[in-house]
Amino acid sequence: MSSSPLTIDAILSQTDWRELASRDSDGLAVSLLWNTTTDSVKVAVADSRLDRDFELHVAGADALAAFHHPFAFAAAEGMTFAPAECESLDLQPQV
Repeated sequence: MSSSPLTIDAILSQTDWRELASRDSDGLAVSLLWNTTTDSVKVAVADSRLDRDFELHVAGADALAAFHHPFAFAAAEGMTFAPAECESLDLQPQV
């Protein structure tokens, strides 16, 4: 995870990365990127709901699966995500 906001435009403007696919829904933006120089691929994820972003460098054979299931691939790499903060509910019976 990075401390500065991840923007696909920033990645594309300063490197040899090219966007192959992208999707954006409910505050989650996912992009599949290919590096023309190194022939490597990565998935960039920006979650505005959690104010988090991360990148996954994946094998070419796994690129599409990682694009569709980035959190599963992140978990397999040991990344953890704190559960959304919510108010504690007191579910004790009231007397």
